[in-house]
This record gives sequence, structure tokens and C-alpha cells, in this order.
Amino acid sequence: MEIDPQEVRPLYADRDPVHDFAHVVRVMRLAERIARREGADLAVVRAAALLHDVRREEEEHAAASAAFARRWLAERGASPEFIEAVAHAIEAHRFREPRAARTLEARVLFDADKLDALGIIGLARLFAYSGVHQRPLWAEEGEWEEDSAAREFFRKIRLLPARMQTETGRRWADARLARMQQAIEWLEKEIRGEDVDR
Repeated sequence: MEIDPQEVRPLYADRDPVHDFAHVVRVMRLAERIARREGADLAVVRAAALLHDVRREEEEHAAASAAFARRWLAERGASPEFIEAVAHAIEAHRFREPRAARTLEARVLFDADKLDALGIIGLARLFAYSGVHQRPLWAEEGEWEEDSAAREFFRKIRLLPARMQTETGRRWADARLARMQQAIEWLEKEIRGEDVDR
């Protein structure tokens, strides 16, 4: 079953810039590229990417988004097998989700979603998230108890490549993390005023 991205656009209206429709489209594009390289079902991956954050505002957003996807796809005549494949991928995409991805399509979605948290786009999202939630941009290592963009990077984002579930995802995550790490190092120097000649 093919889904037109424009059909789901209204479902992401009024979202913050971290989990908006643009995020969903980036994840979809990454997921499609990974799926082609890894041999995953492209239609399942595409549908799961388009619906994976549809209930992002819920505390258990992966489960809530999967439940929404089941209803939404059933209303459009999708087969039960397709619906469950999409729903499982959505359920298993969350970083803190204990549910293991049982299918290649779920692993592809997981990796695509995490790739969007890495690289320069990841850096932009990191600081957008801090702004939306009124968190500081930086905190020294001893101040990491305070929520900040720096804490999120050092405690979560930089660990993402090790969590990737496909070979393609791991390679791309390493490349994106290297770019992001370099930017973070320059940011730290600028914050300390150590980037200019004295």
C-alpha cells in the first residue's frame, strides 16, 4: 500500500520544529534509502516512517502512534499483515523502547529516525529542542544534572551509532556523528572564548 506524504501532513500540524512534518519526511527519505540497500519492504518502511511520530505528544508515543496507524491503515483498506508490519516498526522505533525490533523493516525505521538526530541536522534539532523547552545550550560536565543541549549530546546522541541496527545505519551514523562532534567541539571552544587568537 502506497501512502502519499501529503495525506499525513495535516496529522503533524502545529508541531515543534523537532518532530514536525519536515522531520517525518527526512526520516522517510533516509528509511527508503536504507531499505533499498538492506533489502527491506519499501512500502512498509515508508508507511511506518510517515506515521511513526503521529502521536508524539503522548507519554508512550511509540505505542500510541502504532495504535493510531492500525486504525488509520485499516480505514484505508490495508491488509492485516501490512498493518501489523507497520505497527511493529513504529512500536520498536523509540530509543528508550525495550521492545526489540523483530523485523528488518523495524530496524530500518529505528536507524532512519536516529540518523535524523545526528549530523548538522541533529545539531539544529538539538538546539531547537532546547529552545522549545527553555533549556540552556551548554553546561559543563559537572553540571550535567541540569538539562541542556550539551547533556543530551553527551548522554544520548553520541551513543547512537552503537545502537544502530543495520550495517548501512551504522556507517551513516558514524559519518554524521563525526561531523556533529566537530561542531560540538567548536561550540565548546566558542562558549569558552578559546576559538580566537589572543
